[in-house]
Amino acid sequence: MNTQVPELHVAEGPAHVVTGVELDARGEVKRVRWYLADRSELDRAAGVAPKPLSRETVVDTLEVVDKLLDAEAVVPLFPGSGKGVPIGQVVKVHVQADGTELIEVDPSVPGRTLRDLPRL
Repeated sequence: MNTQVPELHVAEGPAHVVTGVELDARGEVKRVRWYLADRSELDRAAGVAPKPLSRETVVDTLEVVDKLLDAEAVVPLFPGSGKGVPIGQVVKVHVQADGTELIEVDPSVPGRTLRDLPRL
């Protein structure tokens, strides 16, 4: 699996916070529930979820891929972690051998996967 997404070096501006997922029959993420938050608040998140700048919405994976390829930050928010958004855990695009684009938490950072999020 090939991971593609520009590295994010900006610590300010908006970031999309993923709070839930819907899986397809193969167990791949089909849709996500997310909201927009201030990236600087994500970096300070210690024990609390970042304050939303938008309402939570449900979108298809294709929209997430588009945001990632536009170098917008997408991060998971796992329930019950007590730590807010895990530092270093970001969602990236994975391109399969057949060219299919999937999303997943960066595999180089140990921790949970998107399948650990609540289901829609």
